[in-house]
Amino acid sequence: MLSAESGFVPISRVRSFTRRLLAYGVQDVEIARLDTALHAPDSYQTNDVLHPSRPGAPPFFMLSGWACLVRELDDGRRQMVAFLLPGDAVGFDLLTQSRESTRVVAVTPVRVQRVRPSLIGQITGSPGLSRALAIASDQQQTRLINQVVRLGRQTAYERCAHLLLELHARLAEVGETYGDSFRLPVKQEILADALGLSLVHVNRTLQQLRREGLVELHGGSAILQDRSALAEICEFRAG
Repeated sequence: MLSAESGFVPISRVRSFTRRLLAYGVQDVEIARLDTALHAPDSYQTNDVLHPSRPGAPPFFMLSGWACLVRELDDGRRQMVAFLLPGDAVGFDLLTQSRESTRVVAVTPVRVQRVRPSLIGQITGSPGLSRALAIASDQQQTRLINQVVRLGRQTAYERCAHLLLELHARLAEVGETYGDSFRLPVKQEILADALGLSLVHVNRTLQQLRREGLVELHGGSAILQDRSALAEICEFRAG
């Protein structure tokens, strides 16, 4: 591997969203142009609102940490519509654009880089970046369909397996997995809100997956011990 002095940046130090853009075919010159359109990174704590429920909030890129697109009911119940992970672009697609009915909330400490509002056109007008954002938007739509199917037609057992496989696949794209394991830094309460299940039901289902030798959860990490079997259980398709 070349040294930092040569101008090569080790992959471990490449920003997660830069990795994703490079994978989508964005050229270095376009990424450099994107950098000029971004503010310095901002940090947020768990439960902070990253994207308020008002139109026109500037989009941003997730650097680290986990967030959720949330719909809250008047009685305090909430539905996690989508997880937002390192490398994700937020606010460019129809699902994650700010609207009165939803907001983006940090579920761990989070770092983001926001786009300067006056320079959004510089990003959307760049062919490579525009194409990459379109790919990301299409993937977000696919995940939304998967979420609808999870909530509407899958059993609790299938839902848990499918969500864990999806999270692993997404994190693997930006180098945040270790073989079959990945950090799962959220409490089961968050998983329950994402899966439309009670906390007790999620706990029992995860325990069943553990007893069957399919999943191991401990210390804020998840190990998918038999991904093929999990995929067969819930008809998971990567991509």
